Amino acid sequence: MSNESLRILMVLDSIEVGGTETHVFSLAKEMLRKGIHIVIAGNKGRMIDKFHELGCSVYEVDFPYTLNIEEEKRSELITQVEQIIEKEAISLVHAHQTPSAYLTFWVAKQRKIPTIFTVHGTYYPKSELLKVVELASATICVSPPVYEYVQEETSVQPILIANGIDTEEYSERDVRELKAQLNIPKEAFVLLYSSRINWTKANICMMLLRACKDVKLSKAPHLHVVVVGDGPRFKDLQNLTHLIHRTCKDSFIHLVGEKQDMQHYYPIADCVVGTGRVALEAMACTKPVLAVGNHGYFGLIDKNEYDNAWNYYFGDHNSRHACSRFTLARDLGTIIASSQHLKNIGLQSREWVLNKFDVTKVTEELIELYIDKLKDDTT
Repeated sequence: MSNESLRILMVLDSIEVGGTETHVFSLAKEMLRKGIHIVIAGNKGRMIDKFHELGCSVYEVDFPYTLNIEEEKRSELITQVEQIIEKEAISLVHAHQTPSAYLTFWVAKQRKIPTIFTVHGTYYPKSELLKVVELASATICVSPPVYEYVQEETSVQPILIANGIDTEEYSERDVRELKAQLNIPKEAFVLLYSSRINWTKANICMMLLRACKDVKLSKAPHLHVVVVGDGPRFKDLQNLTHLIHRTCKDSFIHLVGEKQDMQHYYPIADCVVGTGRVALEAMACTKPVLAVGNHGYFGLIDKNEYDNAWNYYFGDHNSRHACSRFTLARDLGTIIASSQHLKNIGLQSREWVLNKFDVTKVTEELIELYIDKLKDDTT
């Protein structure tokens, strides 16, 4: 079976800016390069133009945010999905979030089209996850903790395939211009944090800023912090930043909002605080990572910690202990004091990402799975 005969419908709840969507974008780009026909469906969001630029067909589908919807709305959506599948002659559906997966998989099953579901975390409502994986021809998990979770909570045998990183996009680059734009002095030590500013991630960010204030006042007057991201709690972040700037008598925290070109922002950092996909992208850009995630604290990732960090998904799906302002301030103090050692950690990190997470390798694994499932359906 050739790549040209693969016609894949990638389904998202919405085409917003986030880790899952960025992952799908990297996959789509790589698959298009390999001659595969990719179609995207989801609620309209801020990444829609990027998918258009790739040359994908993009369909705006008003997917609900829950599985329980009125019959009229359900049949309307089913008709829409059927039309997309017909018009684009789709041979396989690959979904990433439960409400949109449930609807599209139901249609695909009626038409005997194979379906693949990728579980990106442990945050899906369990009842929804169970319904979706039952309809899926195969279930992929993006990290070892998610793999264990799916094995424990469902009756399916999942497949572990990591999220791919575009290591050409995410690499070292010249940052002088961006640093000047942000008003960051050449000699500054730059710490970067990136995530959606909502729920747990907003709390982590606030804790980090308070820890940075402690470090700035006690050990590292040259510290600057760049926070990339937006969300419902962005205003709280702005208020805290004003307060810290007054205390420190220095404007050293840069809240730059949401950015769709993170590959330009990681390179300005001396160290990145993050988790999950952010950790992998930063490492691809030769940046050392202090891993802190939804689940808790992991710490600085050096080469002895790669396997552990991966098994915990950098603190997002598992962790060593709860995160605290004290732990962050203590470790940041140590990190800032060892800049040459940090550079080496960053270079080794890129090597690890190239070997294990390069999007080309991950895409090949996925294509093999697609072809397998299509053969299953024809035998």
